[in-house]
Amino acid sequence: MQRENRHHPDAEVRADKAWSIEQHAIEPIPPADRHGTPAELFKMWLGANINYVVVVTGALVLALGLSVWQALGAILVGNVLGCAVLGLTTIMGPRTGTSGIMTSRSAFGQLGSFLPKSLSLVSALSWFSINSIVATQALETLLKLTGWHGHGVIWVSLAIILAAEILLAIFGHATIIAAEKWIAVVLAVLFGALAAFVAPHVDFAVALAGRQNGASFGTWLIAMGIVFAYPISWCNFASDYSRYFPSETSWKKLMLASGGGQFVALVFCEVIGVLCSTALGGALGDDPVSQLSRFLPTWFTVPLLGAIILGGIAVNVPNGYTAGLGLLALRIPINRVTSLTIIAVFTLVVRVVTVYYGQFYDLYQGFLNYMVFWTAPWAAIVIVDYFLRNGRYRTDAWMQWGSGAYWYRHGIFWPGVIALVAGTAASVLFSNSTTYVSPLMRDYLGWGDLSFEFGLLFAGATYYLLARQHPALRWASPTERASTDTQAPLV
Repeated sequence: MQRENRHHPDAEVRADKAWSIEQHAIEPIPPADRHGTPAELFKMWLGANINYVVVVTGALVLALGLSVWQALGAILVGNVLGCAVLGLTTIMGPRTGTSGIMTSRSAFGQLGSFLPKSLSLVSALSWFSINSIVATQALETLLKLTGWHGHGVIWVSLAIILAAEILLAIFGHATIIAAEKWIAVVLAVLFGALAAFVAPHVDFAVALAGRQNGASFGTWLIAMGIVFAYPISWCNFASDYSRYFPSETSWKKLMLASGGGQFVALVFCEVIGVLCSTALGGALGDDPVSQLSRFLPTWFTVPLLGAIILGGIAVNVPNGYTAGLGLLALRIPINRVTSLTIIAVFTLVVRVVTVYYGQFYDLYQGFLNYMVFWTAPWAAIVIVDYFLRNGRYRTDAWMQWGSGAYWYRHGIFWPGVIALVAGTAASVLFSNSTTYVSPLMRDYLGWGDLSFEFGLLFAGATYYLLARQHPALRWASPTERASTDTQAPLV
């Protein structure tokens, strides 16, 4: 039996050292290399979620016609629910020792897991490409302010952004955790300064007293769904950053640290978005400099663009890291560095196509909006699977193919596959958003967007009903517990 690492939880290990290339990929992290505490997750999720895209999300909520109070309510409720789900999808990491999407092998079977793993790879890879474009455009604007013009500035900007993102992703887990911690501090100061410059231009008495009737409850649900969607979109990444922790780490502390860090970041930025939108008297556009120039001193233009660039990199590195692990999870015979090189080439191709065929960007982003419908059902399934197993997994079976505890029957665990299809169908059926309006919501119910709520409920309930009596998910007997690698009880 391997001996559990009993060093100080903050002890550095050679296989996962900041600013050195991470040695592990998707195989379970051995006990000797386990380290870290849940507090790391709070800082990591804080840094990854303070960015201008989230500010725009807050402004969009107000632009739907909500009153300020309604907008703040949608922001609080949507983030409490969404960040709670994000927190719960973090708790598998210490027990499995592997990446978040690899957890699909226990709930779907080794072969059946190719469905969610493929969706996760497409999602992470695509968002990495899209977000690289956003950060590139901000850097391009900054370089033009220095007097550098011409077509070459586009490619120089892309090269700098892509190099920074890929390099951090190659260094891996410990480097991302360390970098996001300091990025969180810098971005909090810069976005706090943005709020301080805008606040004097807001008539709070009028804003809080005006539009008392606000929007209907149905519109409020749509706004809350927009807020809810953002943290949900991170769920398949969550355990990537908790898998190095000792297996006995409290699941409650993990949930609070990860969900709490994201909650603080999202509420902070979205409230700033409401503030900016109120000052402007309308929606906050994609170009922050031109929209907010009348409120900001000229010298703050460069720090603001720097914040957008840094925030874009911070939010995008986890996409690249997860996409790299996702290629390996599909059993492609490459190493982690090679997988990230493939991702960089793919991103470069997307950027070239976008430069020369502008409509491609809108079509691509529209396609990605549809990709979110599977995430909430998948999250519900792996969360229910965790608690049905009482947090006990056969870590010796994660990497087995053709046999083992997670091969089930012909490689497929049908309760997971059926639940994912049912939950995704429910998400689409009850969608009433800018992405898709279903006939049921448009012609019969006529209000609100309940796609994520019903996706979670349908998938979770279906999986529970179909899987709860399966022998593989019953709480392990004393004999079976002795043969498992993760024996710690729920804490």
